[in-house]
Amino acid sequence: MLIRKIFGVMMLLTVLAVSTSAFAEKTDWYDRNYSFRSIRTVIILDPTFVPGISYDLAELRSMQDKFLSDAGRQLRCNVINEAQARQMLSYQLGMNLNGIPFEQARHVIIDNAYRIADAWVLCQIDNMANTSYVEPARTVWEQKEERRTYYDAWGNRREESYYVQVPVTYPPRRVDVTSIQATLQLYDSRSGAVIFTRRDVRDREDFQAQGGMFGRISNSFFEDVGKRMR
Repeated sequence: MLIRKIFGVMMLLTVLAVSTSAFAEKTDWYDRNYSFRSIRTVIILDPTFVPGISYDLAELRSMQDKFLSDAGRQLRCNVINEAQARQMLSYQLGMNLNGIPFEQARHVIIDNAYRIADAWVLCQIDNMANTSYVEPARTVWEQKEERRTYYDAWGNRREESYYVQVPVTYPPRRVDVTSIQATLQLYDSRSGAVIFTRRDVRDREDFQAQGGMFGRISNSFFEDVGKRMR
């Protein structure tokens, strides 16, 4: 019975692994001479998409909320969001940053970030796509449980399980693939130099799963940045 349970669990894990095949690659660079522990306040700029990527406003807002939430949870420092930065710098500079175009206001925030923070974070979604392909029919060898009856040395009737290899044919199937690529950067406010940058590329056999995938990108980035700040 124990063998049957173990075999069943192994088969379930194998099926799950095949049905949720995923790829992730992170490429990092950081300034080895920078004192990350000196960072006390960080501005978290809202994630943006490169021109040409199709998305809806709800999707963008969800990603932005997740990004800010992860920053607040993983970074042990004061976190300022972009709206707060606009308000604070509007007061300090004597100008209404809410009354000018988004890109122009963001440049003002970046140029004056040193007034209110030690660093700022920029996130850009470089690619986001949904594709599919057809996996052809295939035959694979799998284990099948069989049972047999035997009599022991005392004449008692016994049953036992054993496994044999049998061919199993799977029909063609459509495979949906979700992909996303993001560039995340941490800048020093006074020098304007990049002190930590990451390129995160992910693919997953799923349908339009960018939201969850971005969540993992966001959480991983702030977790690793947070470790350097401790």
